[in-house]
Amino acid sequence: MSDRWAVIKLQNHDLELTILPGIGGRLWDVTVEGRSLLFQNPDLVGLPVDTSNLAGLPTKSPQFGFPLWGGEKTWIAPDTDWVNGAPYPVLDSGAYRITAKQNDLVELTSEVCPLTSLSVRRRIALTSATTWTIDHLVTNNGASPRGTGIWSVMMINTPAKIGVAMDKPEFHPVFGQAKPLVETHNSGVVASCARRQEFKVGLPSRQGKTFITFNEAGPFLMCSVPKPSPKDRFAHQHPVEIFNSGDYPYCEAEWHSPMTELMPSETLGFQQHFRFWSTETPVPADQTISEYEELLSCMS
Repeated sequence: MSDRWAVIKLQNHDLELTILPGIGGRLWDVTVEGRSLLFQNPDLVGLPVDTSNLAGLPTKSPQFGFPLWGGEKTWIAPDTDWVNGAPYPVLDSGAYRITAKQNDLVELTSEVCPLTSLSVRRRIALTSATTWTIDHLVTNNGASPRGTGIWSVMMINTPAKIGVAMDKPEFHPVFGQAKPLVETHNSGVVASCARRQEFKVGLPSRQGKTFITFNEAGPFLMCSVPKPSPKDRFAHQHPVEIFNSGDYPYCEAEWHSPMTELMPSETLGFQQHFRFWSTETPVPADQTISEYEELLSCMS
């Protein structure tokens, strides 16, 4: 494999993060107790990367005009601004520079995108044996304001369930057939991504909590983001989206920062906190988890 496929690993006991700077600065995998949680596209792994000919790469999903590399990455919303319906190549498929590296963190910075004048910095840090954070920072290097939202997209191995905490559970179809895989419960919405049935839904969640389960014994994953304020607006209307592939064994949990008019030289930040637990690492005895026991029971 070329240097574009060289990875960096951060590890703390049973938690290992694999980072791929050479292709969009991705969090390429999360391994918990030896189990890989994130999807890596076997059709693309190890192939040469030419950002001027990304559409020429093999795919089982020709309806999407861009490579489905895998892992977790920073996209720029809204997707209606994308050129030819594809994420900006320099930011999604280009090589990121390693701008900081320690035993427990890696900071990666993109080149400036010639289509948007935006650059992306991603800082991935282990914070304990069961937790990590991702800090996204987007900078407007151009001379004009630009409507911008940060969009974190995590491609998850299936079968899996994604539960989104909500005060008033509802979901809004974006495309595809969500039912019967997506259901509302008293405390949130649960997507059971157990088969290849393409759909995407938006969720007007204001709780800032998303849960992912991989089987009854775990591991279980929680993502916490800042709770949106009533005045916040989102590039895709909703702060959370869920996608399930009909072609590959993965689903996506997608988180959005509020949309902003990013002025020249200004930056937009968005932070995610992740925590896992399983039968080997019992449910943390804290208020955050106990508040969502009902939703978690719907996912078991």
